[in-house]
Amino acid sequence: MRIARVLLLTLLGLTALLHAVEGIASIADPAGMMMGLGLAMSPGVEVPVTFLGLAMLVRAAIAGIALRWMIQGKPEGLFLARFVALTILLSAPVVLLRLGRADFAIGDLAHGLLLLVPAFLVKTNVSLPRGGGR
Repeated sequence: MRIARVLLLTLLGLTALLHAVEGIASIADPAGMMMGLGLAMSPGVEVPVTFLGLAMLVRAAIAGIALRWMIQGKPEGLFLARFVALTILLSAPVVLLRLGRADFAIGDLAHGLLLLVPAFLVKTNVSLPRGGGR
């Protein structure tokens, strides 16, 4: 269990860093971000790419909060870690169906599973209050 916790903390930190960099790049230079992904930039794409950048920054913030709370021993951190992993995992079919890019979808699937497996192996150390919880 200790290995799963260390792995989860490491992957959460890397996920927060990755999504923060992607979010900033997407907002700062949408055309460059699209070119780097091998996609064509068209006039109506700038707003969705900027929105994607904001969404990536939000996911990075949530992953960072999850990391901090897990280090502090709060059970909410584990919940947020599982939430981040699930959102990444669920983005794989969206990427495949909407963009038609299997390579991106496989990356999201692998990333989500790499986070989700240790997130479910780690147990919370919370005990319920005695006496009916009053």
